Amino acid sequence: MRTYSEHIARVSTALADPTRREIMEYVVHADSPLSVREVAENFGLHANAARIHLDKLVKGGLLQVIRRRGERGGRPANLYGASDEDLELSLPPRKYKLLAEVLASGVASAGKGVSPRIGREAFKRGREEAIASSSPLAYLPQGASLTEIKEAWSEEIMRRGHKASMRECGESRVEVTFATCPFGEFSRSHPGLVCEVHRCLEEGYLSLAGGCKLEASDLSCVFVLSAAREERRQQK
Repeated sequence: MRTYSEHIARVSTALADPTRREIMEYVVHADSPLSVREVAENFGLHANAARIHLDKLVKGGLLQVIRRRGERGGRPANLYGASDEDLELSLPPRKYKLLAEVLASGVASAGKGVSPRIGREAFKRGREEAIASSSPLAYLPQGASLTEIKEAWSEEIMRRGHKASMRECGESRVEVTFATCPFGEFSRSHPGLVCEVHRCLEEGYLSLAGGCKLEASDLSCVFVLSAAREERRQQK
């Protein structure tokens, strides 16, 4: 296990260069893992320079290498994507992750899932955060369409440093898949609990737009956005 000083050193070194920070954001928000050539072309760099930046970001725990064999076989190519590792950096060091794990384990051990009170609190916090951050959802016109809500929500998710793919899955329904989970490790250790809290938080954000609801699915980090009944009647 790395010491706190080593942790600070590797993260600060990885993010010291402004070009490297831009490369990290570009790779993290890409729809799929990227090759050295793709990164080099996008930033106008020599392939060797791009590789150095990417490898330093991997060493810092910010990106990961994904080995993928091409359709024609041959030697697997190294692609770069967002890291699965959760990184925390605070001065002085805080143990928020440990506290969250203890609380999540306590709720899960009660065997009752997310209580209505926790769900309401998550909804409230999501709405408050959306208002405080001037979310794009707050500027939608009254009676905005599901398409407008979807686009504003997608922008909101990107502003928070995450990404989600959205595809239509029926009349007035959109399947939303978060490529990066805001709660990382906890979604793996407590999937049911964390995904429901996440859904309630997102509902709080979406409440600024109105005219829609967010439902859970059988998959982690996947929700279904649908138009409220009033909007459906208007469309008919």
